[in-house]
Amino acid sequence: MTERNRDGRTPDGSHAAFTQLFDTSYEQAVKFVHVRAPGADVEAIVEEAFVQVLTRWDTIENPAAYLFKVLLHGVNGHHRERVREVRLHERLRAARPRETTADPLEGKIIHDDVIAAFQELPSAVREVAVMHWFLHKPPDQVAEELGKSRSTVTTQLTHAARRLREFLTTREEER
Repeated sequence: MTERNRDGRTPDGSHAAFTQLFDTSYEQAVKFVHVRAPGADVEAIVEEAFVQVLTRWDTIENPAAYLFKVLLHGVNGHHRERVREVRLHERLRAARPRETTADPLEGKIIHDDVIAAFQELPSAVREVAVMHWFLHKPPDQVAEELGKSRSTVTTQLTHAARRLREFLTTREEER
C-alpha cells in the first residue's frame, strides 16, 4: 500500500495512489461482488465503489478497507432490491383476480406484463410507485419515509405512470 503522511495524503499525489489501488484491487473487487451477488450488475457495483473511494480519498485512512466496505454495501443494496422485487411479485400474484375468464392465459399475460413493466422502471421510481400504488401510502408519507421531497415523489409517480402506460400499450399492440 502507498505510504501516507500524517494528514492522510500520499507523498506522490492521490492520483497515483488511487491508480495503484485500482490496479491491485479491481479484479479482487469484481470477484468479491460476483461471489456474494451472482445476479447483480457486478460492474456497476464495483464502479460505484471506486467512485466513492475516489471522492472521499482525502478523508479515508485505509482506502482498500473502505473499498470493500462500500462493495459490501452495494451487494446488500442489490439483495434489498431483489427482496423488494420478490415481495412486489408476490403482492401482484396475490392481488390477481381468481375469477375464470374466457381465456385463462389472459390474466397471466397481463400480470406478467405488469411485472415486466415495473422491472423496466428505474429502482428509485419503482420504489416510490410500489409504496404509493400497492402499499396505498400517500405521497407525503412516501416522501417522508424515503427522505425525498413531496414534489420529487409526485414527479416520480407521474414518470412511472407514463412509462407503465407506454410499456403496457406497446405490449397490448404486440398481441
